[in-house]
Amino acid sequence: MPTPRSALRRRRLLAPALAALTAAATLTACGSGDAGVSAADAKTQAADLVKVLGLKDGAGLGGGVAFKLGAALTLSGPSAGNGQSMRNAIELAAQQIKAAGGPSIELSVKDIKGPDPVAAKQAASELAAEGVPAKITSMGDGLGAMLADTDKSKILSLDGVGGAQVFTKGTQYFYGTREVAPSDAAPGALEWFKKAHPDGRTVGLVGVDLGPLNAAIQADMKAKIEAAGLTFNGLWETVSPSSQDYASMIAKVKDNEPDLLWVAFGGAAPGAFAAQAESAGIKSELLGIEFTQDAVKASKGVLDSGGFKFAMDYFDASAPPNPLAKLFAEAYEKAYGAPADFYAANAYEETLMIWDLIRRVVAAGGNPSDSAQLKAALEKDPTFASVYGGDAATVGSLQIDLKTHGVASRPMGVFEYKDGKVTALATYNVGGREFRLAP
Repeated sequence: MPTPRSALRRRRLLAPALAALTAAATLTACGSGDAGVSAADAKTQAADLVKVLGLKDGAGLGGGVAFKLGAALTLSGPSAGNGQSMRNAIELAAQQIKAAGGPSIELSVKDIKGPDPVAAKQAASELAAEGVPAKITSMGDGLGAMLADTDKSKILSLDGVGGAQVFTKGTQYFYGTREVAPSDAAPGALEWFKKAHPDGRTVGLVGVDLGPLNAAIQADMKAKIEAAGLTFNGLWETVSPSSQDYASMIAKVKDNEPDLLWVAFGGAAPGAFAAQAESAGIKSELLGIEFTQDAVKASKGVLDSGGFKFAMDYFDASAPPNPLAKLFAEAYEKAYGAPADFYAANAYEETLMIWDLIRRVVAAGGNPSDSAQLKAALEKDPTFASVYGGDAATVGSLQIDLKTHGVASRPMGVFEYKDGKVTALATYNVGGREFRLAP
C-alpha cells in the first residue's frame, strides 16, 4: 500500500530528532559526563577513601571549591581504548572526591586522537582559552606537541602515560607521574635479559615515529644498552603513531634481526605487531613497553599462545598491592564492568594528586584555581599517595623528582602475559635499583 504523503512528512521530520537522540545515547553509553558509579556507591567509596588516605572530615577537604580540570586524552584512533579508560578513572575519582566533601570538579575533556600533533595543539589552545589551571594529560603531552603551550599558558600538567621523556625536560609546568618508557625500565629489563638469555648480545628497537625527537631517545637508549654490556645493532625502525601496518618494518627487522627487540608501541599496537612478527618468522625475543587487553585482542590469539613479555610499571587489578589500589580496582570494576588497566590506575592517581594540591593551597589560604600556587605546593612537598607499591596495610608513595620532573622511584619489572595470566619475571625500581628475579 502506498504511504500517504503526510506520513512521509512526519517521518522526515522525526528522522533528525531520532538521530540526535541516538547520538546523545551513544555519548552517554561511552561514559561522557557519566562516571558509571551510583551516588550510593560513591558515598561508600568516599568514606573508605578518606579513611585510607588518613584525612580528617571538614573544610580542609576543599568542599565549596569549584575546580575546572582539563584532560587531554586519546579518545579516537588506535589508542581510543586507553583514553576512555583514563576518562572513566578521572570521572570516578571526581565523584568520590565530591562525595567525600571535597571540591566539585568540572572536567573539560579534549581528544588528541592518535595522538595527532594538530589535534594536540588544538586541545592545548582550547584548554588555555577555558582557563583551566591543571590538566591530566598523556603521551608525553601529545608526543611533545602540547609542551610549549603547557608552559605558555601555565597549566599544571600531569602525564601518567608518556612520563617525563627526554624531550619534555625543561617544561616547567609538566610533570611525568610514571616511569619513562622505555628509558627508566631499560636498565632492569636489560639485566633480566642477560640472565634469561646469557648468549644474547644484540638489541634493536621498533616504535612510533617522533620526528626530530627520535634522536634524543635513541641516544639515551643506546647509552643504556652499552652500559649493560650489550650491543645496539643499529635497528631503529619507526612508523606513524596511527599506523598498524608493520610489513615494511618487519622486513627490515628480518634483514637485521637482534637477539632482543624492544617493541615501543602502546595500546593495541604491540599485539598487532606481535601477530605480524610471528607470521613473518621473527625469532627475536620481543619486549614491550606496556601491556593492555586491547593488545591481546589485536594479536588474534598470538599473545595467548606464544606469550608476550613487557617491562613497565604494571598495575595488576587482580592483585592490588595496597589499600588505595584495592579500593580503586574494586570501584572501577564495579562501575565499568572491566578490570582497570594502568592507564586508568595512573589517571585515578593523578586526580587524587590534584585533590591533594587543592587541599594544600586551601589550607594555606590561597586560590586553588591559580596554577602557580598549585605548582608551588607540589614543589614544596613532591610526595603523594600512590596505587603502586606499599603493602596490604600501607598506601604506596609517589615522589616527583623536581630536577627531572619525572618519578624519583617507581616499582616496575619484567612481566609475561600468556594464556590470560600475567606473571612477574623480575622486579626493580627506576634505573634497575633493587633488581630481583622473581622466585
